[in-house]
Amino acid sequence: MGTTGKTERARLLTTGEIAEMCGISQQTVIRQIDRGFLKGFTIPGSTHRRVSVQSLREWMHQAGMDMESFDGIFGLDKSEPDEQVSGVREA
Repeated sequence: MGTTGKTERARLLTTGEIAEMCGISQQTVIRQIDRGFLKGFTIPGSTHRRVSVQSLREWMHQAGMDMESFDGIFGLDKSEPDEQVSGVREA
């Protein structure tokens, strides 16, 4: 996998960015985080929340949202082969 894909997966997103990508309100995103449906966190000493790209992807998948455009934005398309883990045998 390329460097860009790894960098983008580690990226943290704001509630505003998520709302825009998903076509929902920012308040809905905040409620999903606060209720534990979307894994995220509040920045210490602030009310601002952040969500990792991977957590957002999992939440979108569970909600049945379109993943094709999302995966393209963050370089997570399935055209790249999975990385091999050394020392592991397939059963």
